[in-house]
Amino acid sequence: MKITPLFFLISTLAASAVDFDREIKPIFNQKCYACHAVSKGKTKGDVALDTPEELAKVIGADSHVIPGDPAKSRLLTICKLPDDDSDVMPPKGKNRLTDAELATLESWIKEGASIKAGSAPMPAAAPASAPGGVQTWTSNDGRTLQATFAGMKDGGVLLKMASNGEVFLVPLARLSPESQQQAKAAAGQ
Repeated sequence: MKITPLFFLISTLAASAVDFDREIKPIFNQKCYACHAVSKGKTKGDVALDTPEELAKVIGADSHVIPGDPAKSRLLTICKLPDDDSDVMPPKGKNRLTDAELATLESWIKEGASIKAGSAPMPAAAPASAPGGVQTWTSNDGRTLQATFAGMKDGGVLLKMASNGEVFLVPLARLSPESQQQAKAAAGQ
């Protein structure tokens, strides 16, 4: 059984209420690409945001965007700095992000910083099926997915996605109280 990294599940659980192509890419285009785009020949600070390959370099555990953790994501932190801070991005007086753009960026990071195109909100929850089969699992922020319980490991729940068979490890605390009980019941706890 292959366990997929957690940040992919977070983006799957969130089903990306924030769509990268429709909401984040335009912010990067309008506010960041002037200095951070390989297509424009500029990668100040060795950061480019305009290609999937370059984005892969800035999204990850020890990088500028920490999926699921906006508070530790340098990209968001430096965009929120006051105008008089020497590290603020975009630089002092140049096309700062609005409060709405910052909130969108923060939500995107919190949801897992997925760059997959065409993400859309998940449909409303369907009733859960019998234990052992495909069930509806709900995150603690109300988003759902269809998966089969595959076990418990390291304080998390192993869920096998109904759509593609991938297995994810979800921290128990990321699930709603009902889904936590569902996992415990399935594990015989």
